[in-house]
Amino acid sequence: MEKSAGRPGAEFAMQSTSNRYFRWLVSHRPLVLALSGSVLVAAAMGALRVRIDYTVEQFFPAWGPERNTYERYRESFPKEDARFSLFWQGPAAPDAASYAVLEAAARVFEGVGLQDVHWLGSVEVAEVVEVDGEPALHIRPLVEGSRLTDEQVRRALQRHRDDRLFSGYLWNEEQSVLGLHGYLSQDENDDRRRREVEETLVERLAALDLQEGTLVLGGIPVVRSRLPKLLQGDQVLLLAAGMPVFFGLLFFFFRRVGQVVLCLTAMLPAYFCTVGLMGFAGKPITVLTIFVPIIVLVVGVSDSIHFLAHYRRARRTAPPDEAVAGAFTELATPCFYTSLTTAIGFASLMGTRIGIVVEFGLFTAIAILLTFVFSVTLLPVLLSYSALEAGDDRSVTPRWMRRIVDAAAGLGMRPSRWVVGSFAVVAVTALVLGTKLRVNTFLVDDLKETSGLIRDLRWVEAKGFGLFQVNVFLRQTDEEVLHHPDALRWMESFQAFVEQDSVVISTVALPDYLKQLRQAALDGEAGDRLLPATVAEASQLLFPAGLHDPEFVEDVYRELDGEAQVIVAVRDAGSGVLVPFLQRVDRYLEQHPPPVGTAVSTGTAKLLQEFTAHLLKSFGPSLLVALILITGVMVYMFRSLRYGMVALVPNLFPLVVLLGAMKLGGFDLKPSTILVFSIAFGLAVDDTIHLLGRFRRAIRQGFPLEAALHQSITETGPAILKTTIVVASGFSLLMFAEFEVMFLVGLMTAVSAVTAVAADLFLFPSFISLAWRRVEHCKPVAAQLQEV
Repeated sequence: MEKSAGRPGAEFAMQSTSNRYFRWLVSHRPLVLALSGSVLVAAAMGALRVRIDYTVEQFFPAWGPERNTYERYRESFPKEDARFSLFWQGPAAPDAASYAVLEAAARVFEGVGLQDVHWLGSVEVAEVVEVDGEPALHIRPLVEGSRLTDEQVRRALQRHRDDRLFSGYLWNEEQSVLGLHGYLSQDENDDRRRREVEETLVERLAALDLQEGTLVLGGIPVVRSRLPKLLQGDQVLLLAAGMPVFFGLLFFFFRRVGQVVLCLTAMLPAYFCTVGLMGFAGKPITVLTIFVPIIVLVVGVSDSIHFLAHYRRARRTAPPDEAVAGAFTELATPCFYTSLTTAIGFASLMGTRIGIVVEFGLFTAIAILLTFVFSVTLLPVLLSYSALEAGDDRSVTPRWMRRIVDAAAGLGMRPSRWVVGSFAVVAVTALVLGTKLRVNTFLVDDLKETSGLIRDLRWVEAKGFGLFQVNVFLRQTDEEVLHHPDALRWMESFQAFVEQDSVVISTVALPDYLKQLRQAALDGEAGDRLLPATVAEASQLLFPAGLHDPEFVEDVYRELDGEAQVIVAVRDAGSGVLVPFLQRVDRYLEQHPPPVGTAVSTGTAKLLQEFTAHLLKSFGPSLLVALILITGVMVYMFRSLRYGMVALVPNLFPLVVLLGAMKLGGFDLKPSTILVFSIAFGLAVDDTIHLLGRFRRAIRQGFPLEAALHQSITETGPAILKTTIVVASGFSLLMFAEFEVMFLVGLMTAVSAVTAVAADLFLFPSFISLAWRRVEHCKPVAAQLQEV
């Protein structure tokens, strides 16, 4: 154990230096404000460079064979995530009126620039016709619009009812819902264009003024367009409703409008500077970094409450400038450590090595440290302008709050084993519940089930359509072409294998096209053998179809490039179902390789699950690194390994309780959980450091253990309770957001705030008192001083 009799003198010198620093700040207020303004101007220049990027590719592995395969696949088959879909359920069975509705919708799709619009009147089927007395293969529309009758529509749909090319694509199994699809070109498939097309489609489809029936717009581009708008709406909710709530609570506790405004104002530059740094670094705002304002608000409010409470207490007996210098001198070090430990918690996310998560962790850590910088530079200057008269301390501490603080302080005088035991029982119970949590993420995740987007997705899937795909990418490796009969039979066998799985809605591959062509060529008399028997026979079927329509099979086969794909439409059933399915697919490909070329699974669905699996796998080590680093900081702060470890107890308790609360609440482990745990850990550490910092100072001043505990809890308890109320109330607003992740952040942050303050005020005094008495009961106070 390190001993140093000279440390109190060194600490006094440090406090004297800090005091001179804060006195200099308040005596040079115009200069500080001018420098702060200059920094904000520079930050604004960087912020103007920031772009918004909500692309789903950010959630893919940044490198590796999976990403390389996907990029190569996308070059050949770019339509996988570029399809806008419309689903129409009429009041009766499909008829000529249904055809007219889809025809009008198809014109809308084409009018906004979508390509390859597929619907009943545009998709083509093969049939044999006589040309000059000879049979010839002819490609014609599935339903021809000239002089159309209800019977013609129904007869055409009945004839091709079970056709793999259309079932699950143009209609569902019952043919009660019809589909229409259009595609963005590869060079237009970006956030701006997706949003433009989606908004125009919604407007123009609404203008069709359908009297009956149901139209639902879907597709991955629609999801990718609407998610950012919902996220931005939730951010507006936070800023528009959160700031007034924070202001109202701070005003209730301190009853000074000016001081509350000054405290909230001092937080904003940290966020602006962070955005400016992102601009200069060329980094965009993503779906994760958009949460930075929330965290800045939490950290800023927490520190401001402590600063303001100490300032008002000091103002009772000292002039404004001295009160500011004294209060900030006393709290600068604890607040630095609270900011440092919280920043370390977020910076540890950089260990995931996933680009979007690394940027979130890095810039959030920077924002937290900048919040501290402005709290100890701009905030004291702003508070020095406050016109609070000497002795006019109008802060409000409700009676119930004083009772809680008194009860907690009493535990230090009468250490209770049953209190420690009760917390231990809660922790063990929560830990047991936490071990039963399941990892489950959805392709469209973190939205409430009541969200309009989720309702539409669930409706589409319930009607028998799949918006999401798992793709098997085949590549020719020698002279044998992929329409070789052996390759075709392998594709057919693979389709039969995956279609046994409940997560699969439908499959499409080259054999389905060739079967249709061959059946037409044989005039429906194919017998038991529909697949071509030879390469020559397959080529004879593909050649005339290609002459009539060069793009007839290009969605699944590019003969000149030697590439093909099997499209497997799947339900968004969650990773608990989809991941085992992907593993079964990979095992099948490994154990039953294609006889011609190579085959590998890929697609957006797979890469999103790869991202989730990697992130959850790396989160544990990242959290462990954060705990080790934060423990090191606390050991350094308290100059004692023993008490640094003791300080971790109230910090770990809220995290364990969160695991149990998530299980009881029916929540699953997913990437968004990282945000919740990071915020919860930061809140717990902040309160603990303030409490233990005051306890350490009391011990150094020579107070006995009981008196030191009583004084530290009495002085910091009200501020900790106020911080908890403000943070929990502000974050509770997020429970009204569309995103379940925002709901989860709001609910779990409130839970963690309450459990953290309970651990700090009740567990800590009993635990530290019992531990101290057990180990230190024979040592004099002077010896204790040197170790603490």
